[in-house]
Amino acid sequence: MNSNTWRPERRNRNIGTAASGHGQTNKMVVPNSRLDRFGLDTWYVERVNPSIIEEHTIKNNSIKILYETPYEGFTYGCSPKDVIHLLNQVPEKNTELIDLIVFRQPTKKQIQQNSVWGRLLYCAIIGDNIGAAIYLEAQEIGSKIKWSRKLNLEDQAELKRLRQDGHQIEETKREFIIIPTEQTIRNTILYRTLLHELGHWVQYDRDFLDDRTALSENSDVAYELYFAQPSIEHENFAHRYASEIGSKLRKNGSIPFNPIE
Repeated sequence: MNSNTWRPERRNRNIGTAASGHGQTNKMVVPNSRLDRFGLDTWYVERVNPSIIEEHTIKNNSIKILYETPYEGFTYGCSPKDVIHLLNQVPEKNTELIDLIVFRQPTKKQIQQNSVWGRLLYCAIIGDNIGAAIYLEAQEIGSKIKWSRKLNLEDQAELKRLRQDGHQIEETKREFIIIPTEQTIRNTILYRTLLHELGHWVQYDRDFLDDRTALSENSDVAYELYFAQPSIEHENFAHRYASEIGSKLRKNGSIPFNPIE
């Protein structure tokens, strides 16, 4: 073969790499189809199989708890009774519109790809249960959560909060290693994450649901303006809310408290 013949495969340095699509079909990602295995239109976090469903009344407001049994070695750090007890200490205005508290056990793949302490869904559909939902996600006791040392300002602030929660944090040349215990998981989920997610709802109520304080008299415009805000603004509001409410509850002796069986 003439060595001067143009051979395009020799010039394409992307062959066999992700840039050419190699490995994309088996990439480790969390499935995000809106259709579940029954053909129903749901998001993967709405596919919960609760072993316990309870209805509770908090200051004349009805809240339903969906509890998924955690895997062996995993914990939520708190029980439904702990959550109800804490919510009873929070100002009534901030709890009256939450419909669901969901204790959810994530899959191994979801933990690897998108691990969170909790989340807020403005409208969750879990079987026959529909409404605003605060999720609390099970965590593995003694696992090693690895963070790069190249942290942005938000991540640096979160690492500081995790230290304040009592988590053991080891430092290496390349990463931070966070090692949660059952008590520190309780500190993060019950005393901070629950209040943080509630803070997101408080802002949503203020900026969209409450006609007196909504961003616009037109509900469609108010809705668009709320979700047009940068996510960092929503996060900062929720962090401030959790910090302020948490500080008040600590000062009056409401938290911390022993687990309620």
